[in-house]
Amino acid sequence: MLVPAFQFQLKTPIIKGLATVGKYDGKHPSLTFATSAGKVQMHNPFERSISGNTESRFLNINKQITALSAGALDKEMGRDVLMVGTATNLLVYDVEENSDIFYRDVPDGVNAMQFGEVGSDGETMCVVGGNCSIQGFDAEGNEVYWTVTGDNVTSLTLCDVDMDGKSELLVGSEDFEIRIYQDDEVLSEVTETDAVVGLSPLHHNRYGYALANGTIGVYEGSTRAWRVKSKNHVNTIIGFDLDGDGEPELISGWSSGRFEVRSDRSGEVIYKQKFPEPLAHLVAADYRMDGRTEVMACAIDGEVRGYLPADGELIVMNEEDTMENDAMKDLLQRKRELQAEITAYEEMAKNRGKNQGIVPSDTRVSYSWNLNQEEKCVELKISTTNNAMIRTVVIFAEQLFEGESFVIHATNPSNTVNVPLRPSKDLSTDLFVKVLVCNRANAEEFHVFEQAYKLPKFAMYIPINARESDRPVSSVTFPFKESVSRIVAWMKDAFNIKYDASDLSSVSVAFRSLRSGNIVWLQVAEAQKEFKIFSDEMEVCGEIIQDLSGIFGFTHLESVADFPKEMEEFKNVLMRVDEFNTTRLKLTAEMADSSNMVKALVIKAEDARILGDMDHMRKMYSELHNVNRELVGDHMKRANNHNELLAALKEVNQV
Repeated sequence: MLVPAFQFQLKTPIIKGLATVGKYDGKHPSLTFATSAGKVQMHNPFERSISGNTESRFLNINKQITALSAGALDKEMGRDVLMVGTATNLLVYDVEENSDIFYRDVPDGVNAMQFGEVGSDGETMCVVGGNCSIQGFDAEGNEVYWTVTGDNVTSLTLCDVDMDGKSELLVGSEDFEIRIYQDDEVLSEVTETDAVVGLSPLHHNRYGYALANGTIGVYEGSTRAWRVKSKNHVNTIIGFDLDGDGEPELISGWSSGRFEVRSDRSGEVIYKQKFPEPLAHLVAADYRMDGRTEVMACAIDGEVRGYLPADGELIVMNEEDTMENDAMKDLLQRKRELQAEITAYEEMAKNRGKNQGIVPSDTRVSYSWNLNQEEKCVELKISTTNNAMIRTVVIFAEQLFEGESFVIHATNPSNTVNVPLRPSKDLSTDLFVKVLVCNRANAEEFHVFEQAYKLPKFAMYIPINARESDRPVSSVTFPFKESVSRIVAWMKDAFNIKYDASDLSSVSVAFRSLRSGNIVWLQVAEAQKEFKIFSDEMEVCGEIIQDLSGIFGFTHLESVADFPKEMEEFKNVLMRVDEFNTTRLKLTAEMADSSNMVKALVIKAEDARILGDMDHMRKMYSELHNVNRELVGDHMKRANNHNELLAALKEVNQV
């Protein structure tokens, strides 16, 4: 468990997710956080500022702060610097010297920030993620790292996922993806059920994650270890070693004010506390400088609590004790389940004469897939093998339903139910189906059939007899040395089709997407050892290649891509970006001229006031009013142009 170490009230609101601790003089830790009105507050309990005789100092950014971090960007300096991100800029500030180190324009914005050693050469940099792009800056403000991702970046962290001794960059984004980068290449990616709002390294290749829908969990490499979901929103997560075993547990702060510690292995709750206000951020630091690291929980109202592991109170069990304890819990859970089943059977036996609702013993439930072109969906057909009726179907599946579950309750039950499925993207997910079956419509007892079923990744594609003229003009071609029979087996599994090939020397199959209506054509010729994918959708081709690579174990695949339509659209987007940039520069210059005019008019108006020339003063203030109105109008134009520029840049980065 944790024990409270200290508590204080800053009396200043803390913005969610924007807090850090830095040693700006090289010795004393300062709690740094973003507050209202574009300000950064630095709280240092060991020294008082000369001007205000208080423990806090303020830095005016005069812009909405979107990211905050601190660290020794220049190791030769011997102290930490403050890194502040806004919607358009990155500021690296030397708090000790009260001076800017560098100030860089970041057109894609700074949504998330991570400080550390990035890349195979381990260079220390400040990494910022914005509108589908990731940039890294060194101590002098030079851009030393750049790559793109699939959507707006929402979280960043560093973790040695592949256990090679060097940290990889983990990127969470709004498209529900967690991507793992080694240098500028994607090592792997996992798809979650909502936007990834938090990432935190734990031990070795394990890392914690948090989603916008209230889910937190832990991955070990690319494999999920556990996850839990709450009705509240998670605001922050951090790894902190609670029991002194060298492996950090996952600590989370919630919108309900809940402060929670969970085991990184099982997800079991170890410790929890309740704050009166939502938690804004969690940080770990030796804030009292006594040689012990505390985890500091910061609430949005400015309350800060520090916690330490409970020395001598926490019993650290050895591995055998832990295994025995887990086995005992499993047995007790199984005992409760069996007792519940026995109670249910006893109740059924008592009511057997009153309500004949028991289904025949030979009742079975069958499952099959159907493609519905009219409704543009995949239908999971569930039916009984006799006249038994299906009252209710409950399906649990990630990434498929909002809330991860879907229920069909039949008013007029029959022996067949069709469940419509419309996956928004190509994904393979497990469906856990529960079917409640009875032998008559007014029955009160039901038999529950449970089945795990796998949705094929390309289930939303229907085979068609296409003509050669229907073949898409865009394509990807790559060498493929596997036998055609293995390709056929892969297609049957991935596309869920029945393909009886009389000639296994070549394969040519066309599909139509139920989502977009576009055609995807696959061609394989064993003689040429070549695989061709014809599709006007670059993303679809990429998904097919990724799936093939995973099945056949390809790590590198040389390919030739030809997407004339995509390239034409890309050129048009680049032209729009140039136009928006030109407009931005023009508006900026006009606003600068108007600002100079404002200064001149104010001086003239004040001179007239001093000289007692009221008529001239009124005239100057009237002109000043007109110029101010023009400035407001120009600002609105510049804001609209900036939003359109960001949208165009997002399209560029997504190509």
